Amino acid sequence: MKKDILRYFLWTLCATVWAAVCFILPDFFDNPVEDWHTIATMGAYVIAISGASFGIIYLLGLNTSVAWITLPLFGAAGAAISYFRVAFHATITPMIIDATLHTNSGTIAGVVSWQLVAWIGVNVLIAAALVAWRGRYIILQRTWIHALAAVLFIVIYYNAHWHLKSAINQRYPYNIVHSFVEYKRQQQEVLAERHEHPFQAEAVPDSIDVVVVLGEAMRADHLSLNGYARETCPRLAQRTNVVSLPHIYSEYTYTATSVPHIVTPADNCHMDWAGTYHSFVRTFSNCGFYSAWISNQDDGRTYTAFIHEADTIIFPNAAKSSYVFDPWYDEAMIPIMDSLMAKNHAARQLFVLHTIGSHWYYDLHVPSQWQVFRPLTTNRIITNNEQEQVVNSYDNTVVYLDVFLDSLITSLADRNAVLLYLSDHGEALGDDGEWLHAGYAKPLHNPACIIWYSNRYAQLFPGKIQALHANRDKQYRTDFFFHSVLSAAGIKAEGDYSSLDIFSVE
Repeated sequence: MKKDILRYFLWTLCATVWAAVCFILPDFFDNPVEDWHTIATMGAYVIAISGASFGIIYLLGLNTSVAWITLPLFGAAGAAISYFRVAFHATITPMIIDATLHTNSGTIAGVVSWQLVAWIGVNVLIAAALVAWRGRYIILQRTWIHALAAVLFIVIYYNAHWHLKSAINQRYPYNIVHSFVEYKRQQQEVLAERHEHPFQAEAVPDSIDVVVVLGEAMRADHLSLNGYARETCPRLAQRTNVVSLPHIYSEYTYTATSVPHIVTPADNCHMDWAGTYHSFVRTFSNCGFYSAWISNQDDGRTYTAFIHEADTIIFPNAAKSSYVFDPWYDEAMIPIMDSLMAKNHAARQLFVLHTIGSHWYYDLHVPSQWQVFRPLTTNRIITNNEQEQVVNSYDNTVVYLDVFLDSLITSLADRNAVLLYLSDHGEALGDDGEWLHAGYAKPLHNPACIIWYSNRYAQLFPGKIQALHANRDKQYRTDFFFHSVLSAAGIKAEGDYSSLDIFSVE
């Protein structure tokens, strides 16, 4: 009996190694690797994540009849996901699930290849061989005890540490369940009842384009427009009609909470409005605007309801996540916006572009020609890089933001248009011993904010432009954004919100 238990343990271990090599390791094939220390760290990471698969496989193999069904399915699904991860740099996300559920069979068939079929076939055969080995050489008694032990192991291991749990949720097979759960939660958020903020359409012109760019982790003090020593914004500096507001305060330092606060009328007196009110997108629609939300980020549960207020929703990189180390550029959104602008011929248009911006890993979000500051980071673990490398790579994202916004301005220059850029929060680059965001370092609370307006817009709204320049050095909380976006289009929220409107003088 003890020998059979030992054999079953070894069988599970072998099956786990198979899953780790074929289904989990492919998730790391594009990770930046500099030295053996990094490789060792990555290997430990893979082993830690594979521990979660050990419990699943242990449970599936307890009954041979069940194993003949479940293990080949486990192998087929894992093979399909790992194939797309390597071949297309794609992973399971709620956006991919949504796109798949709303895509015709012809489109799905277009991604099927002989390589995919062959890889699935190989892994189904491996699974079958493992089950045959299990059935022929191992006889277990009191399998219910083993089942209980397996379930306890899965629960304890999964909840052992929040960081491990987060990593497991992004890897096979847990990523399937996690993504479906997130997708269902997002759908519930979309259907949730919300309030509309009262408004007045005071001076909405017959034709206008309002472009809102939601930035990611861009700190104000690294823009040369705000006095940073490095020339990070040379293109915007040469543009007329560009105004940078350097003194914006963000209460929140991570996207999930900051974005809902930015796009709704929520303020420091009504924090809960971020979860109970519609965004400015709904107000624009009520005023006859065509709206589009183009996102280079994920469909976050806390702000998916606002995304779905738009007439058109497009995710150019729906299969990307922060766990995919593959080039991922914001410029992909510009031709989409240009195409929608030309195709719809709408007189009044609102475009919301949600950027990946300065999200870690920085180098992947900047094309090589704009990586002007060197040496760059070489390790996916930020603290394994020198601070100089991190700052260089981060400053390159500022340079690329300059390129991105300059390209947007070029598309809008001859139109009656206004562009409002606000980052969701800043970024820590070793400040107070902190890195990245979701912390407490001072730069995290000071996001970048840039406004541009066309000459035609300035002619139509001279009072707003005068007020904007008068307000450029004032201090604002991100509460200002909802009211300022409305005001930029000639819409006014009911009540006295002049102190939150950068286009108005108190």
